[in-house]
Amino acid sequence: MDFEKRKYQRFCPQRNAFAALGRRYAKVGRIKDISLGGLAFDYISESSTDSDSSRIDIFLIGDVFHLYNIPCEVVYEIPHSVPLENYESIKISPPKRCGIKFGALTDDDLAQLKFFLELHSKSPV
Repeated sequence: MDFEKRKYQRFCPQRNAFAALGRRYAKVGRIKDISLGGLAFDYISESSTDSDSSRIDIFLIGDVFHLYNIPCEVVYEIPHSVPLENYESIKISPPKRCGIKFGALTDDDLAQLKFFLELHSKSPV
């Protein structure tokens, strides 16, 4: 029997859900899964720049939803196994996946995150 070790149930967000890490948005990518405790997103960057990784924004492309400056910490950052032929024409580093753990959320941030999960995500992962 396989038991889930995570504290929060993960959800699959809409395809237009993105995350932007850091104050200067050094890492921006599509959210792969999200929960009340954190999220994972895939991104492509031109270089490995050091950036402030203590804040993340969550937003929807083509929608007015935007959750700003959520406190967080990077839990992992690993190369993502996407076939490189998809990226041959552009000279960038291979895609990566980044796992984020949310920090202390305000009541308003928590309410907006719950709203996002209810209205902009699919069934649990």
